[in-house]
Amino acid sequence: MRQSVRVAVAGMALVGAFIPAGCMVLDALGPSGPRGLTWVYAGDTVLTVGQTTPVAVTVLAQGVPLPAQRLRIEISPDSIRVTVNLPGDSLIACRAGPAALLIRLLHSSAVGTATPDTSIGLHVTGGGSADPRCP
Repeated sequence: MRQSVRVAVAGMALVGAFIPAGCMVLDALGPSGPRGLTWVYAGDTVLTVGQTTPVAVTVLAQGVPLPAQRLRIEISPDSIRVTVNLPGDSLIACRAGPAALLIRLLHSSAVGTATPDTSIGLHVTGGGSADPRCP
């Protein structure tokens, strides 16, 4: 193979290697979470100790509801005040105080992101007795 052909092939391989790396750098420097999505939470944000409420989240892309999405639901800072039931479809109010519902959209090619895509403030008021499923 001639020298000029080898240099051209090596150059194309080098450019081909830098394009994905450049895209990853731009993604890392950009805002976290899925872009262009709106999160609609239709559940209760003020709960009473002992109350169980369904997690009702709709994800919109440019105002159009997306088909059912895989979501990861967590409670912050921990699950002492509010916990998620075993199937992950309901919240259980355990103790009075503030908490945050953290929601991550799971992609088929990844297990989620390090930061939540959205956070919804919750507040638990005193009242009934704690559910046996509470920690």
